[in-house]
Amino acid sequence: MKLFGLTPEQVQQRTNPSNLAPIKPMALSMLFGALSLGIVSTLAYSLWAFRLVRGEALLFSAIAVVYLGLSGLALGRLSIIPGSLSRFMGLFAFSFLLYAIAWCAFWFGLGGQYHADLFGSAAGLLLMALIFHKAFGANAGLIASFSILFAFHTLGYYAGEICYAEVGRRAGRLLWGACHGFGFGAGLGALIHICQSQLLDNILKTNTEN
Repeated sequence: MKLFGLTPEQVQQRTNPSNLAPIKPMALSMLFGALSLGIVSTLAYSLWAFRLVRGEALLFSAIAVVYLGLSGLALGRLSIIPGSLSRFMGLFAFSFLLYAIAWCAFWFGLGGQYHADLFGSAAGLLLMALIFHKAFGANAGLIASFSILFAFHTLGYYAGEICYAEVGRRAGRLLWGACHGFGFGAGLGALIHICQSQLLDNILKTNTEN
C-alpha cells in the first residue's frame, strides 16, 4: 500500500537509513501509546460525560472525530521516519475511520445487543492492523499484531465499563474514556512497534544486498 508513502522503498527514496530514529522498545512504545491515547480518549469521552452532544449517532460521530483529529498527532511521536508526521496522521485517520465504520455497522446492525461492541471492535481492529502492516510493508506478524491490539483494547474498554458501573455519572464516564484509551493506546503502541521493526529490517536487508 503506497498511498501513505511509508513502504521501505518509499522511505529509502526520501531518507538516508542513517537518519531513521531508533525504535523504542516495545514496552516503552506501549506505555507511550497508552498515556497518549489515554488523554485523547478522555477528551473524546468528555463529550458524553458533559453531555455536549445529544443523540446516540451524533455522539458516536463526534467522539470519532476527536479520535481522528488527535490520535494520529499524539501517536506520531513513535514514528522513526523523519518528517513523516502528516503521513502517519493520514494513515491513522484512514485506518481509524474504517475501524469506526466497522464498529458502528455491528453496533447499529445488532441494535447494541449480542456483544455488538465486541464483534465490531474485532472487525475494526483487524482492518486497522491490516492497513498498518500494508502501509509499512510488513509482511509478517499480522496475527500477533491483531491479537495484542484486540486484547489490550478489549481489556481497556471493559475495565472502563466496570469503572463506569461502579462510579457512575460524569466521573465514571471520564474513567471509561481513560481506561479505553490506555488499553487502545497500548495495543496501538505494540502494532506500531511491530510494523516499524519490519520496516527497518527490510531497509537494512535491502542495503545489505546492494
